[in-house]
Amino acid sequence: MMRHNWFPNPMLGDPKPTKSFDCNVNQWGPPYNPGIILRHSSTNIGGYAEWEVSGLPAGVKCAFLASCGAAEATDTFRGPLMEVMDSRSVTLTHSESWADNKRIRIVFTVPSDGVVKLIFRGRVGKDTAFYQITCTEAGSDESFFTGSTMPLNIN
Repeated sequence: MMRHNWFPNPMLGDPKPTKSFDCNVNQWGPPYNPGIILRHSSTNIGGYAEWEVSGLPAGVKCAFLASCGAAEATDTFRGPLMEVMDSRSVTLTHSESWADNKRIRIVFTVPSDGVVKLIFRGRVGKDTAFYQITCTEAGSDESFFTGSTMPLNIN
């Protein structure tokens, strides 16, 4: 079975988000572990990067997964590390607000218009790496579809 990753592959070009606040987004990691890094502009607010993705199959359960880089317990974020919103900016689901070298998985049902906003938030005043990013159909096996195994149809 071929899986589809709706998140843009950071290694296929400039990983520019649809919208960002207080950060720059750059490619990060080797080809077998592709990802992004949020480089923050200030030390007091933190930042976020948002990708608007369209063409998802309406009504299907999907999983948004990423591994988060190293952090310390004292690091703070502007809210959940990862969040999914619909096209009207209504939150569909979100992750915890702190993680250290952890694989994060959040599940959502695609809205009727097939459009979602995939959001990453970083640590205040520090760089935050997210890698092996996928947005695919939810199932017991989607954790196998990471940057190093990639049997995915990549945008």
